[in-house]
Amino acid sequence: MDSQILSTVPITGFAEYQRHLAHSREQAESRSRYELALLQDEQPFTTPGFCAVCQQQVEFLVDYQFSGKYFNTLRIPNWRERLLCPNCQLNNRMRACIHFLCGNLACSPNDAIYITEQVTPLYGELSNRFPGLVGSEYLGNKHPYGTVNEAGVRNESITRLSFDDESFRLILSFDVFEHVPDYVKALKECLRCLKPGGTLLFTVPFDRNIREHRVRARVRDDGEVEHLLEPEYHGDPVNDAGCLCFYHFGWQLLDEMSDIGFSEVTTHLYWSDRFGYLGGEQLLFTATRQTTRTDSRGPDDMSVNREGFNRRPE
Repeated sequence: MDSQILSTVPITGFAEYQRHLAHSREQAESRSRYELALLQDEQPFTTPGFCAVCQQQVEFLVDYQFSGKYFNTLRIPNWRERLLCPNCQLNNRMRACIHFLCGNLACSPNDAIYITEQVTPLYGELSNRFPGLVGSEYLGNKHPYGTVNEAGVRNESITRLSFDDESFRLILSFDVFEHVPDYVKALKECLRCLKPGGTLLFTVPFDRNIREHRVRARVRDDGEVEHLLEPEYHGDPVNDAGCLCFYHFGWQLLDEMSDIGFSEVTTHLYWSDRFGYLGGEQLLFTATRQTTRTDSRGPDDMSVNREGFNRRPE
């Protein structure tokens, strides 16, 4: 991939986002009209564009899998997950993550990078670009953390990573923190493992219209899961039952990350018909470990790790 930068709008807080909405209303309406004009009566269709990963013009594939939204009588595709390049087979968000990583963060093939997944197409594409890439999955207590199973998959808990302090220039985590009841502890672990000046690049379910998180479930003191909203399970590449979603995050996340020691915590908004990044403005998040560290890790008084809750058999 060349070093072409993904054009984004950096936002650092709720008030700034509201100002952005007011100033970009006409643009947002124009983009919405463009997307609606593409729809094909709930039939799979294609839309032309340029794949930043493959570096070629393609006909992106779109279908209605995982779609649950409507505009009047028109069913809206899940643009984020179901707008695929026919060549690399990466969807909207995966292609944008690679685009931003290689263009905006100017990575080198020799960079020390950790990604919190390993048996996904995104990991496969990145491992071809970064020979030293370290990936992992959460396999629970089947194997000690930091070890590899018989299939070559490394087991890590994001709330107790086995890596040394300051191990990586970049940590990548895409749609993981919402599955971790103690997500603050997970963020602290990422901060610990970043080199000074290193960056955490991540995505999470994010409701840009709320300040405080929407808590869908929590773990009680007795260790049982309490559902506060209808249970929501997301796909899990190592468990067909799926993984429980505990949070839809709000803008308080940026303040929490600053409080634990991250700097330059930023939400990056992007949309591009050329690159096939549709579905209204999409989101990427970055946060940096300061070159001169001023954060305080303090004693670990967080709850015992309980990430990776899976659907129980019915």
